[in-house]
Amino acid sequence: MEKIIEINDSIIQISDLNDRIYIMKLGKDADELIKHVDKVCTEKKLSKVFAKVSGNQKEIFEKNGYICEGKLKNYFLDDNAYFMSKFFEDSRKISKFPKEAEDVLNYVETVDVDSYTNIDEKFHLKIANESDAEKLSKHYSKVFETYPFPINDPNYILKTMQTNVKYFIIEDNGKIIAASSCEMDIKNKCVEMTDFAVLEEYRKEGLSKYLLYIMEKIMKDNGYRVFYTIARSISYGMNITFKKMGYTYSGTAISNTNICGNFEDMNFWYKLVE
Repeated sequence: MEKIIEINDSIIQISDLNDRIYIMKLGKDADELIKHVDKVCTEKKLSKVFAKVSGNQKEIFEKNGYICEGKLKNYFLDDNAYFMSKFFEDSRKISKFPKEAEDVLNYVETVDVDSYTNIDEKFHLKIANESDAEKLSKHYSKVFETYPFPINDPNYILKTMQTNVKYFIIEDNGKIIAASSCEMDIKNKCVEMTDFAVLEEYRKEGLSKYLLYIMEKIMKDNGYRVFYTIARSISYGMNITFKKMGYTYSGTAISNTNICGNFEDMNFWYKLVE
């Protein structure tokens, strides 16, 4: 079961695939929501809760058994955001790929900021529209064996397009070869740079970096002030891309996401717009 539901003024995702609940938006009554989420996790035997909360809510979560796995500076207009996690099984606290994730971060530390980017003129970049939803869903199905959100479903892509997500695509002779999205927090003017998916045979072309450059430009022009991502910890390409574009590493969520067929750790990166 994959459900995104509203509880009063909070929004949560209940996910069997990810074996977790994700508190995507926290409303005013944190105590009541924490109790509800604990109850659902116990009933459904889910092993993790993952939440994005403000600094003044952080202590409430810590008192209820949550730990901080990362932060986003200045996410809220008057506060930082903190990624808080609660584990309901000890096995979920253990990284499946600790050596690989450590190697990636050690390498990324040696990478210098270099925001220059360009792509072959034969490729065509555009902001996707509703008529692209079917093609986009098929593209994501090719790249990801599993993914934490149902982006292989054209109806999901359509729904998100109509609310707070812009999808970007790069085509080669009409075929989608790379895609990404901006998930916009309109109230706080923050945006998650996410859903990067490049076909394997095009991964030396610098397409993710170019997509990120264009996304940043458009979001900055629309008044967005904080950019961030939650990247696979064992992906050299994505972590290098964000480091080169001037993002700051700010933590890792352990065994957080079912992606590409495994539960993986996810790294947090953010950038403040100048």
